[in-house]
Amino acid sequence: MPGPGHYLIYAEGPALDTVFDLRDTGLYIFRFREPDHGLYNTGALDTPPLYSKCDSLLNGYQEYHYPDGTLEMRGTFKGGFEKDSIVKFFKNGVVKSRVLFLPKVIIGESFDSLGNRMSIKHTERKSFMVYREYDLKLFYPDGKIKKIETSKKMLVKIKEYYPDGTLKIIQTKHYRTEYYNSGIKSITYKWSAETDHIVKTKDFTVHKTEYDTTGQVTRKTVYEDGNSHYPLPEFDYRRSDWIVSVQKFEKGKVVFSEEYMDTEEYLKKYPDQDVGNE
Repeated sequence: MPGPGHYLIYAEGPALDTVFDLRDTGLYIFRFREPDHGLYNTGALDTPPLYSKCDSLLNGYQEYHYPDGTLEMRGTFKGGFEKDSIVKFFKNGVVKSRVLFLPKVIIGESFDSLGNRMSIKHTERKSFMVYREYDLKLFYPDGKIKKIETSKKMLVKIKEYYPDGTLKIIQTKHYRTEYYNSGIKSITYKWSAETDHIVKTKDFTVHKTEYDTTGQVTRKTVYEDGNSHYPLPEFDYRRSDWIVSVQKFEKGKVVFSEEYMDTEEYLKKYPDQDVGNE
Protein backbone atom coordinates (compact mmCIF):
# COMPACT_ATOMS: atom_id res chain seq x y z
CA MET A 1 0.00 0.00 0.00
CA PRO A 2 1.29 3.52 -0.74
CA GLY A 3 0.77 4.74 2.82
CA PRO A 4 -1.49 4.84 5.88
CA GLY A 5 -5.18 5.36 5.25
CA HIS A 6 -8.50 3.67 4.58
CA TYR A 7 -8.60 1.07 1.82
CA LEU A 8 -11.45 -0.88 0.24
CA ILE A 9 -10.07 -4.00 -1.40
CA TYR A 10 -11.44 -5.12 -4.76
CA ALA A 11 -10.77 -8.64 -5.92
CA GLU A 12 -11.78 -11.01 -8.66
CA GLY A 13 -14.42 -13.24 -7.16
CA PRO A 14 -16.34 -12.20 -4.05
CA ALA A 15 -17.23 -8.52 -3.75
CA LEU A 16 -15.77 -7.46 -0.42
CA ASP A 17 -17.31 -4.62 1.55
CA THR A 18 -14.71 -4.42 4.32
CA VAL A 19 -12.71 -1.21 4.75
CA PHE A 20 -9.18 -1.70 6.10
CA ASP A 21 -7.57 0.96 8.27
CA LEU A 22 -3.79 0.84 7.71
CA ARG A 23 -1.75 2.77 10.24
CA ASP A 24 1.70 1.88 8.95
CA THR A 25 3.37 1.02 5.65
CA GLY A 26 5.41 -2.02 4.71
CA LEU A 27 4.58 -5.61 3.89
CA TYR A 28 0.88 -6.32 4.27
CA ILE A 29 -0.50 -9.83 4.06
CA PHE A 30 -4.23 -10.20 3.51
CA ARG A 31 -5.76 -13.58 4.25
CA PHE A 32 -9.33 -14.12 3.23
CA ARG A 33 -11.52 -17.16 3.59
CA GLU A 34 -13.85 -17.19 0.64
CA PRO A 35 -17.48 -17.75 1.65
CA ASP A 36 -19.68 -20.24 -0.17
CA HIS A 37 -22.13 -17.49 -1.13
CA GLY A 38 -22.31 -13.80 -1.87
CA LEU A 39 -21.86 -11.20 -4.60
CA TYR A 40 -19.23 -12.21 -7.12
CA ASN A 41 -17.54 -10.01 -9.70
CA THR A 42 -17.91 -11.46 -13.18
CA GLY A 43 -14.98 -9.53 -14.63
CA ALA A 44 -17.22 -8.12 -17.39
CA LEU A 45 -17.44 -4.33 -17.50
CA ASP A 46 -21.07 -4.40 -18.60
CA THR A 47 -22.23 -6.84 -15.92
CA PRO A 48 -22.61 -6.01 -12.22
CA PRO A 49 -21.62 -8.45 -9.45
CA LEU A 50 -24.01 -11.41 -9.37
CA TYR A 51 -25.26 -13.48 -6.45
CA SER A 52 -23.75 -16.94 -6.39
CA LYS A 53 -23.61 -19.92 -4.06
CA CYS A 54 -21.07 -22.73 -4.43
CA ASP A 55 -20.11 -21.44 -7.91
CA SER A 56 -23.73 -21.49 -9.11
CA LEU A 57 -25.76 -18.38 -9.87
CA LEU A 58 -28.81 -18.06 -7.64
CA ASN A 59 -32.29 -18.72 -8.99
CA GLY A 60 -35.65 -18.57 -7.25
CA TYR A 61 -36.17 -17.97 -3.55
CA GLN A 62 -32.93 -18.32 -1.53
CA GLU A 63 -31.78 -17.94 2.06
CA TYR A 64 -28.29 -17.40 3.50
CA HIS A 65 -27.40 -18.06 7.13
CA TYR A 66 -24.61 -17.04 9.47
CA PRO A 67 -22.37 -19.87 10.76
CA ASP A 68 -24.52 -20.10 13.90
CA GLY A 69 -27.64 -20.66 11.79
CA THR A 70 -29.10 -17.17 12.17
CA LEU A 71 -30.75 -15.87 8.99
CA GLU A 72 -28.38 -13.54 7.11
CA MET A 73 -30.32 -12.82 3.93
CA ARG A 74 -33.38 -13.88 2.00
CA GLY A 75 -34.52 -12.97 -1.49
CA THR A 76 -35.55 -14.04 -4.96
CA PHE A 77 -33.15 -14.22 -7.91
CA LYS A 78 -32.93 -14.98 -11.59
CA GLY A 79 -29.55 -15.86 -13.05
CA GLY A 80 -27.77 -14.18 -10.15
CA PHE A 81 -29.75 -10.95 -10.47
CA GLU A 82 -32.08 -9.68 -7.77
CA LYS A 83 -35.66 -10.27 -8.89
CA ASP A 84 -38.36 -9.10 -6.48
CA SER A 85 -36.89 -8.28 -3.07
CA ILE A 86 -33.88 -8.86 -0.84
CA VAL A 87 -33.77 -8.53 2.95
CA LYS A 88 -30.50 -8.68 4.92
CA PHE A 89 -30.22 -9.13 8.69
CA PHE A 90 -27.76 -8.38 11.48
CA LYS A 91 -26.67 -11.32 13.60
CA ASN A 92 -29.11 -10.20 16.30
CA GLY A 93 -32.00 -10.74 13.87
CA VAL A 94 -32.71 -7.06 13.22
CA VAL A 95 -33.23 -6.07 9.59
CA LYS A 96 -30.05 -4.52 8.14
CA SER A 97 -31.37 -3.57 4.70
CA ARG A 98 -34.41 -4.13 2.56
CA VAL A 99 -34.62 -3.66 -1.22
CA LEU A 100 -37.79 -3.91 -3.30
CA PHE A 101 -37.49 -4.22 -7.09
CA LEU A 102 -40.52 -2.77 -8.85
CA PRO A 103 -40.93 -2.53 -12.66
CA LYS A 104 -39.71 1.09 -12.86
CA VAL A 105 -38.08 1.83 -9.52
CA ILE A 106 -35.85 0.23 -6.88
CA ILE A 107 -36.71 1.12 -3.27
CA GLY A 108 -33.95 0.53 -0.74
CA GLU A 109 -33.90 1.05 3.02
CA SER A 110 -31.08 0.58 5.52
CA PHE A 111 -31.19 0.27 9.32
CA ASP A 112 -28.76 0.19 12.22
CA SER A 113 -28.49 -2.82 14.56
CA LEU A 114 -31.10 -1.30 16.89
CA GLY A 115 -33.70 -1.10 14.13
CA ASN A 116 -33.46 2.64 13.50
CA ARG A 117 -33.94 3.52 9.84
CA MET A 118 -30.80 5.17 8.48
CA SER A 119 -31.74 5.73 4.83
CA ILE A 120 -34.36 5.30 2.14
CA LYS A 121 -33.62 5.62 -1.57
CA HIS A 122 -35.74 5.47 -4.73
CA THR A 123 -33.72 4.75 -7.89
CA GLU A 124 -34.82 4.32 -11.49
CA ARG A 125 -34.71 0.65 -12.47
CA LYS A 126 -32.37 0.75 -15.44
CA SER A 127 -29.08 -0.81 -16.42
CA PHE A 128 -26.30 0.07 -14.01
CA MET A 129 -24.29 1.23 -17.06
CA VAL A 130 -26.53 4.27 -17.61
CA TYR A 131 -27.41 7.31 -15.52
CA ARG A 132 -30.31 6.71 -13.13
CA GLU A 133 -32.31 9.40 -11.40
CA TYR A 134 -32.81 8.98 -7.65
CA ASP A 135 -33.98 10.59 -4.46
CA LEU A 136 -32.32 9.81 -1.14
CA LYS A 137 -33.09 10.55 2.50
CA LEU A 138 -30.64 9.93 5.35
CA PHE A 139 -31.72 9.90 8.99
CA TYR A 140 -30.13 10.33 12.39
CA PRO A 141 -30.82 7.47 14.87
CA ASP A 142 -33.56 9.54 16.53
CA GLY A 143 -35.44 9.76 13.23
CA LYS A 144 -34.55 13.35 12.37
CA ILE A 145 -33.65 14.11 8.77
CA LYS A 146 -29.90 14.19 8.17
CA LYS A 147 -29.85 14.73 4.42
CA ILE A 148 -32.20 15.01 1.46
CA GLU A 149 -30.61 14.50 -1.95
CA THR A 150 -32.17 14.26 -5.40
CA SER A 151 -30.66 13.73 -8.83
CA LYS A 152 -32.79 14.69 -11.83
CA LYS A 153 -31.23 15.01 -15.29
CA MET A 154 -27.84 14.77 -13.54
CA LEU A 155 -28.62 17.83 -11.43
CA VAL A 156 -27.95 16.96 -7.78
CA LYS A 157 -29.82 19.05 -5.21
CA ILE A 158 -28.98 18.73 -1.51
CA LYS A 159 -30.29 19.81 1.87
CA GLU A 160 -28.25 18.53 4.80
CA TYR A 161 -28.85 19.19 8.50
CA TYR A 162 -26.98 19.03 11.79
CA PRO A 163 -28.42 16.73 14.51
CA ASP A 164 -30.29 19.67 16.08
CA GLY A 165 -32.04 20.41 12.78
CA THR A 166 -29.90 23.39 11.84
CA LEU A 167 -29.18 23.64 8.12
CA LYS A 168 -25.67 22.42 7.23
CA ILE A 169 -25.60 22.47 3.41
CA ILE A 170 -27.97 23.62 0.68
CA GLN A 171 -27.15 22.98 -2.97
CA THR A 172 -29.27 24.05 -5.95
CA LYS A 173 -28.78 24.51 -9.67
CA HIS A 174 -27.33 27.97 -9.12
CA TYR A 175 -25.46 27.95 -5.79
CA ARG A 176 -24.17 25.93 -2.84
CA THR A 177 -23.90 27.23 0.73
CA GLU A 178 -22.36 25.47 3.72
CA TYR A 179 -22.98 26.57 7.32
CA TYR A 180 -21.40 26.25 10.73
CA ASN A 181 -23.65 24.73 13.39
CA SER A 182 -24.21 28.30 14.65
CA GLY A 183 -26.00 29.17 11.40
CA ILE A 184 -23.18 31.37 10.10
CA LYS A 185 -22.01 30.67 6.55
CA SER A 186 -18.74 28.77 6.27
CA ILE A 187 -18.46 28.49 2.46
CA THR A 188 -20.46 29.85 -0.47
CA TYR A 189 -20.22 28.81 -4.12
CA LYS A 190 -21.74 30.74 -7.00
CA TRP A 191 -21.10 30.03 -10.66
CA SER A 192 -21.83 30.93 -14.23
CA ALA A 193 -21.48 28.68 -17.25
CA GLU A 194 -20.95 28.85 -20.98
CA THR A 195 -22.44 25.93 -22.91
CA ASP A 196 -20.96 24.31 -26.00
CA HIS A 197 -24.14 23.14 -27.71
CA ILE A 198 -22.26 21.02 -30.24
CA VAL A 199 -20.48 18.70 -27.80
CA LYS A 200 -22.97 19.34 -24.97
CA THR A 201 -20.44 20.45 -22.37
CA LYS A 202 -20.19 23.40 -19.99
CA ASP A 203 -17.32 25.65 -18.95
CA PHE A 204 -17.94 26.90 -15.42
CA THR A 205 -16.50 29.92 -13.65
CA VAL A 206 -16.88 29.39 -9.91
CA HIS A 207 -16.68 32.01 -7.18
CA LYS A 208 -15.91 30.44 -3.82
CA THR A 209 -15.89 32.46 -0.59
CA GLU A 210 -14.82 31.10 2.80
CA TYR A 211 -15.66 32.55 6.22
CA ASP A 212 -14.50 32.10 9.79
CA THR A 213 -16.88 31.33 12.67
CA THR A 214 -17.59 35.06 13.16
CA GLY A 215 -18.68 35.57 9.55
CA GLN A 216 -15.50 37.34 8.40
CA VAL A 217 -14.21 36.45 4.93
CA THR A 218 -10.97 34.44 5.07
CA ARG A 219 -10.47 33.55 1.41
CA LYS A 220 -11.91 34.18 -2.03
CA THR A 221 -11.12 31.83 -4.88
CA VAL A 222 -12.24 32.11 -8.48
CA TYR A 223 -11.53 29.09 -10.65
CA GLU A 224 -12.54 27.56 -13.96
CA ASP A 225 -13.90 24.05 -14.41
CA GLY A 226 -14.15 23.25 -18.09
CA ASN A 227 -15.53 20.64 -20.47
CA SER A 228 -18.05 19.29 -17.99
CA HIS A 229 -20.96 17.06 -19.02
CA TYR A 230 -22.71 17.75 -15.70
CA PRO A 231 -25.02 20.66 -14.83
CA LEU A 232 -22.95 21.48 -11.71
CA PRO A 233 -19.28 22.44 -11.41
CA GLU A 234 -16.48 20.79 -9.46
CA PHE A 235 -16.57 22.03 -5.86
CA ASP A 236 -13.00 21.03 -5.01
CA TYR A 237 -10.99 23.71 -6.79
CA ARG A 238 -7.90 21.49 -6.52
CA ARG A 239 -9.44 19.39 -9.30
CA SER A 240 -10.25 22.40 -11.46
CA ASP A 241 -8.43 23.47 -14.64
CA TRP A 242 -7.46 27.05 -13.96
CA ILE A 243 -7.11 29.48 -11.05
CA VAL A 244 -8.44 32.88 -12.00
CA SER A 245 -7.63 34.49 -8.65
CA VAL A 246 -7.00 33.72 -4.98
CA GLN A 247 -7.11 36.17 -2.09
CA LYS A 248 -6.59 35.36 1.59
CA PHE A 249 -7.67 37.75 4.33
CA GLU A 250 -6.78 38.38 7.95
CA LYS A 251 -8.88 40.90 9.88
CA GLY A 252 -10.29 42.23 6.64
CA LYS A 253 -6.91 42.82 4.99
CA VAL A 254 -5.45 40.90 2.04
CA VAL A 255 -2.40 38.89 3.16
CA PHE A 256 -1.95 36.77 0.04
CA SER A 257 -3.02 37.03 -3.59
CA GLU A 258 -2.34 35.29 -6.89
CA GLU A 259 -4.08 35.16 -10.25
CA TYR A 260 -4.15 33.51 -13.67
CA MET A 261 -2.36 30.24 -13.07
CA ASP A 262 -2.81 26.60 -13.98
CA THR A 263 -4.29 24.84 -10.94
CA GLU A 264 -1.64 22.14 -10.80
CA GLU A 265 1.09 24.77 -11.03
CA TYR A 266 -0.58 26.82 -8.28
CA LEU A 267 -0.74 23.85 -5.90
CA LYS A 268 2.93 23.09 -6.45
CA LYS A 269 4.04 26.70 -6.05
CA TYR A 270 1.88 27.47 -3.00
CA PRO A 271 1.36 24.25 -1.01
CA ASP A 272 1.17 26.20 2.27
CA GLN A 273 -1.66 28.37 0.94
CA ASP A 274 -3.81 25.38 0.09
CA VAL A 275 -5.76 25.43 3.33
CA GLY A 276 -9.30 26.48 4.02
CA ASN A 277 -12.67 25.13 5.06
CA GLU A 278 -12.64 21.97 2.93
